[in-house]
Amino acid sequence: MLLQQSEIAAQVRTIILDLVAAVTIITHNPTPALPPVEQRLKTLVEAMKTLAQLTGGRLNPYIEQQMNDYAANLFADYNQQALTGTQEKWLGVVNFAESELGKKVPLKGSHYRGHLGTWVRTFYPQLGDRQETRLVNGVQQPIYVYACHEPTVAAGLTKAVEEFFAHPSPSAALRQAGAFARKSLVTA
Repeated sequence: MLLQQSEIAAQVRTIILDLVAAVTIITHNPTPALPPVEQRLKTLVEAMKTLAQLTGGRLNPYIEQQMNDYAANLFADYNQQALTGTQEKWLGVVNFAESELGKKVPLKGSHYRGHLGTWVRTFYPQLGDRQETRLVNGVQQPIYVYACHEPTVAAGLTKAVEEFFAHPSPSAALRQAGAFARKSLVTA
């Protein structure tokens, strides 16, 4: 049996007001303690069942995706807590330059993003060759990522970035090093 829209709205309003009251209490508590992940997941599942019953199974796709994302985050948080205390930090060279060194890497010009990555791959190949597909300027593409949690890699990236920005013409140096040379096409 489906409830009338006004009854649904009243129940949803009550739930929201209860949540707001709970958030207010939590924010005023100086040491908030969340229940264990298992309990939060169980509560989420029960809330989703109740919401599905209230709406007759017609959930807004955005809300549904938000709940899926929330559940995935809870699982990830739970799994991360179960892991050892090692913290890995894999960054692309542009992310490293901007977030760790405070450099502004422009999209255009002599010292632009693409040349910085090529600089590191050409002159510092020992820093790593791991690639991941990431969103770059709105396009998914493979980029090289570096183990910035390792002091030797972080020091090497710092040196590479500083050299890149200190060089008057990085594109000329890269061209001279053969970084832009295309592999010849062999036809038989």
